Amino acid sequence: MNERKYKILFADDEYWTREKMRKMIQWEEYGLEFLEPAADGEEVLQKMELSQPDILITDINMPFLNGVELLGQVQENYPDVVTFVISGYDDFEYVKGTFMSGAMNYLKKPITKVELVNAIAKALETISEREQEKLRLVKAASLIQDREFSQMIQRDKRSFVPAVSVNGKDPFTGMRLVLVKIHNLSESIHRDYQDVALFSHDFKKKAKELMGGGEIVFNNIYRSNEFLIVSEKPKKDLLQFAEKIRQYLKSLKDACVTICISGRSYSMESIHMAYVETVGLLMTRKYCRKDQVILGEEQEQELGAVRQHFNKEHGKQIGNFLVTGNYGAVRQAIFEGIGLAGCEKEGWTYLEVKQTLRQVMNVLIDFGLQEQVFGSAADVENIMESLDKEAEDMDIEALCAMVADVVEQLRPEKDFVASDSMRDIAQKAAAWIDSHYAESLTLASIAERYHVESSYFSKIFRQEMGVNLILYITQKRIEKSKEYIRYSDMGLMEIAFMVGYDDYTYFSRVFKKNEGISPREYRAASKGK
Repeated sequence: MNERKYKILFADDEYWTREKMRKMIQWEEYGLEFLEPAADGEEVLQKMELSQPDILITDINMPFLNGVELLGQVQENYPDVVTFVISGYDDFEYVKGTFMSGAMNYLKKPITKVELVNAIAKALETISEREQEKLRLVKAASLIQDREFSQMIQRDKRSFVPAVSVNGKDPFTGMRLVLVKIHNLSESIHRDYQDVALFSHDFKKKAKELMGGGEIVFNNIYRSNEFLIVSEKPKKDLLQFAEKIRQYLKSLKDACVTICISGRSYSMESIHMAYVETVGLLMTRKYCRKDQVILGEEQEQELGAVRQHFNKEHGKQIGNFLVTGNYGAVRQAIFEGIGLAGCEKEGWTYLEVKQTLRQVMNVLIDFGLQEQVFGSAADVENIMESLDKEAEDMDIEALCAMVADVVEQLRPEKDFVASDSMRDIAQKAAAWIDSHYAESLTLASIAERYHVESSYFSKIFRQEMGVNLILYITQKRIEKSKEYIRYSDMGLMEIAFMVGYDDYTYFSRVFKKNEGISPREYRAASKGK
C-alpha cells in the first residue's frame, strides 16, 4: 500500500517567485507533491476545490480577491488546511493584525530556503497532531530540515545558496556553529531508544527548548551522530547550553559527547567553513571516554601542536619483528613502545591517535600484502575503514583489541588446531552476530561474551568461518542493507543506521567497496528489475 502524499499549493502573482519556490526544495524526496502554483486569489480557490491541498502558502497581495477575503473563505471551507501568509510588509504587527484570518504563520518576502524548510516542517507536525500516521509525519518533518540544512555544510552540495536568517531578523548579524558529536550513538540508540529518527526529532526539540528558540537545529544526514546548531547567542549562553545538553544526553547510557563551538561567522558562504572549523576542534579533544566542550578561540594553540608518536625507527622495528615471526614483540612495540595503549594517560588528542593508527597500520598492511595474507584489496580497505571508525568511539581498549586482531591475522595458522568446543563457540558467535549486526560490535566485546581471550578467539573465528571478525561483521551488515534497499522504502540514511552505521558517508564507501556500486545506484538497479 502506497503512503499518502501531502499536497502543497503555493500562490503568488509573480511568475519567477512561483518558479523559485517550485525548485527550492526537492519535494518528491520527502513524499510531498508541489501542485501547479496559483497566480491569483480566484485560482487559489479553484485549485483548493479541485486538488484538496494539505498546505497553502499564499501571498497576501494578489489580483481579483483580496487577502482577507481569500483567507476567510479558505478558513471557512477548508479548516484543516495549514495556511501560511506571505507579505512584503516590514511591519509584522500591522500584517498580523490585518490579515491573520485563521492563518497559522507569517512569512516575509523574500522567503529564504531556511524559512521555507522550517515552515513545511511545522506544517507537517501540525498535521501529525490530528492524523493517525503521526509517527511518519513527525519523521518527515524532522528529515526535511536535516537534509536541506545538511547540504549547506557540504562544499559540493550547495548548488543553491540562500540568504539565511536565524531568528527572523537580519541575515547573519554574526553567528556561531555548535557541533554536538555523540561518539557511540549507534550503540546507545539500539540499546536505549530503538528509533534514530525519533531520537533525532526529540533531541532537536530539546535543544531548541534549552536555547530558548530562534535557532536552526539539525541532524547531519551524512553523519547521524552529529547535531548542529546555528545561533546568534553570545559565547557565554552557548557554553551554558553546552553543559545543559551534555546533562540531557546522560540519559543515553555510556554516551560520550564532544561539543565544539566555532568562532563567529557573518555570511552564508562561511557556514561550510564554520563546520570545517568545528571538525578541526573535534580533532583536538583528549582521547578518552569523557565528555568535552571545546571553544574555538581557546584551541588555536592546540591545532598547531600535534605530537608525532611514530617515527621511521618504529616502522623498521615492527617490520623486523614481523619478518622474524615475533608477533608478541610486534604488539609490544605498538602498544608500549609507541605508546598507543597508554594514549589516554599521556593525554593524546584524537588526531594524534588517528595519525598514529594510520602509520602503524600501513606497516602491518604492507607486510600482509607481501605475504598474501589478505583476500583482496577490498578486504584491506574494509579493515582500515573499520579501525578508523572504531577510533571515533574513544574506547582505547576496543581499538587496541582490533589492532591486535590484525597482528594475529599475519601469524601463520598451519600449527593451530581448534578443539570441537572452541569451534562450536565460533559458530555460536557467528549466529549471535547474525542477529545483532546493528549493535556496536568489537572483537573485545564478543570475546568477552564467550569468555575467551581476544587473540585466541580471533584465530578460532577466522579458522572456522574462513574470514576474520571485522570482515564477517561488515559482510553481514552489507548483506542486510541490501535486503532493506530492495524490499523497503526506507531512506538510505535510515537503512545505514539500521545495520549499524551512524555515518552515512562511511556506510556508502564500505557498500561501494563491497558491491562495486553505491547504495543509491543499487536501489535504482533493484527498482528497475
